[in-house]
Amino acid sequence: MKIQLSSLRSRLLLAYAGLILVGFTILVLLAGSQISSGTVQDFGSGLANQAQLVARALKEPVEHLLEGESNQSAVQEVLLTYASQTNVEVVLVDGNGRFLASSTGSGSDTAVPEVATALGGKIGTNIRGTVVYAAAPILEDGRVIAAVQLAAPLSAAQSLIWQRWLVLAGAVLAVTAVAGIAAFWLATTLTRPLGQLRLASLQIAQGDFSQHVSEDRLDEFGEVARAFNQMSAQVEAMIEEQRAFASNASHELRTPLTAIRLRSEALRNDTVDEKLAHQYIIEIDDEAQRLGNLVQGLMLLSHLDARRLQAGQERIDCIRLARQLMAEVQEEAESHHITLTLDALEPVPFIIAGQIHVSIVFRNLLSNALKYSPDGGQIVWQIKPENNAILHSIRDSGQGIASEDLPRLFERFYRADKSRSRAVPGVGLGLSLVKLIVEFYGGTVWLESAGVQQGTAAYVRWPVNNSIGE
Repeated sequence: MKIQLSSLRSRLLLAYAGLILVGFTILVLLAGSQISSGTVQDFGSGLANQAQLVARALKEPVEHLLEGESNQSAVQEVLLTYASQTNVEVVLVDGNGRFLASSTGSGSDTAVPEVATALGGKIGTNIRGTVVYAAAPILEDGRVIAAVQLAAPLSAAQSLIWQRWLVLAGAVLAVTAVAGIAAFWLATTLTRPLGQLRLASLQIAQGDFSQHVSEDRLDEFGEVARAFNQMSAQVEAMIEEQRAFASNASHELRTPLTAIRLRSEALRNDTVDEKLAHQYIIEIDDEAQRLGNLVQGLMLLSHLDARRLQAGQERIDCIRLARQLMAEVQEEAESHHITLTLDALEPVPFIIAGQIHVSIVFRNLLSNALKYSPDGGQIVWQIKPENNAILHSIRDSGQGIASEDLPRLFERFYRADKSRSRAVPGVGLGLSLVKLIVEFYGGTVWLESAGVQQGTAAYVRWPVNNSIGE
């Protein structure tokens, strides 16, 4: 497997290895220093213990020597035996520090710290050069009659140090190997989900939205995986919505253009009489107006989608606006014997918004109420203050809405009554615009209906003191 130094896993491994190496190096240096110092101390303590044992063993021979019952050669032979057994040099001095005998057969009076300590009745140790010394008193009835001195080269202690260093090095290597394996596993565990995310991202970039990553982890990677899958689903839904939007928009644009083209050809070829020509001109004008409204709606939707809509800063009197809009449709309402009623008690607070935007919202809602109200029906527009907002409700006595259609009415180009979609003018963008504009200004909009033939109520809660455009 080829490992790139620029990859995250490689950098993690290098970081872990560096930390482990630095940490263990510091640990080894500290531990090694302690081991060296401790080993020398242990060696000196061991030599002191040996000196104490030798002193006890030499008590009787020394007493005989001092009393003249044995000669120096006999004591020296005993010292030689102990020296060969313990691999050290043994020197014996009397209570005044004068040389008596040694394992080497030669020596002289000595006045060194460890011997002075031993002659004082205590065990003494010392290191001079490359030799470790230990001396112990030989007592008779609590009185120091002699002292024995042991000498051993530091090379003997050094062998113990090397042994302990080897044990330490073996332990460090074993721990380093385990830590390296753990670091490799951890780096792989951390980078594997990222690799899966990368592959899934590349597949999604190529248009394959069926790609999902595993969400079985309970850590931050699991959260990222869930967020990624959610994002993928949202992107897929958005693209599908855009495709449907483009398809529906092209269809809705094609319809008035086709009608205009057919009628304009008939007029250009002069194949219709004057009465029909007048009718065609009226229809062309209506289709052109419908086309213009559709383009305006699409442009407004694109601005809202791109968050590029500029919020208006006009003071709007909602009751006055309602009267203006109801006056615009009064003629159409009268032609169908529909009663328009405004239920509002003045004064109500002004709202700060764009006059055109607010007009689009309520013109669409009022237009929908008219479209779906039967002849002889009634429409009531109620306006009242409510909790630092103004609540509008536009109720009609029309055909109502089935419960399964209510959640989808704010989707673009969606029309609940498919059977009447051709008879009732409109392209299905009105409610989408209403929702986006109201929410842009911080308000809420919803529809209520008890069912088919039970009428519909459209509600808009518009804040009075809102942060515009947020």
